[in-house]
Amino acid sequence: MKRYLLTIAMILISAMLFSQTTQQEFLHPSKVRKNYKLKEFKTILFSDDEVFKTDPSHMNKEYIESSGYRIQLISTQKLNEAIAIKAQADSLYSMPVYVDFEPPNYKVRIGNYITNEEALVMQTAMKNQGFKFAWVVPSKIVIIK
Repeated sequence: MKRYLLTIAMILISAMLFSQTTQQEFLHPSKVRKNYKLKEFKTILFSDDEVFKTDPSHMNKEYIESSGYRIQLISTQKLNEAIAIKAQADSLYSMPVYVDFEPPNYKVRIGNYITNEEALVMQTAMKNQGFKFAWVVPSKIVIIK
């Protein structure tokens, strides 16, 4: 009996030691909104330079990461399909296109919209241009300061 109590006590102590971050710590404002210079920003948020290479006037500006909306064009398990959709969106629009990998899916998302209404207007336009499965998703976005 003592052996079972000792085992249960060890499990409880282990669980407390390896518990995850509390929700209050995770949602603290200092972790949601951050200011970045472009050089820091690219290394922190992006794995490639394609997002800002087209406009050199953005090189010395500050960026803010905030809550907002993006339009998701596709969610697929095939990387080639995601890359093809990204290339198609890059050729049609002059806004950043992101490919996010959330296992097991690659998600192609476009834009940085502060309000849901802005995103809905663009969603309709994108559906009319052939992205029939486009939908608005809440996301962390990038705002030029």
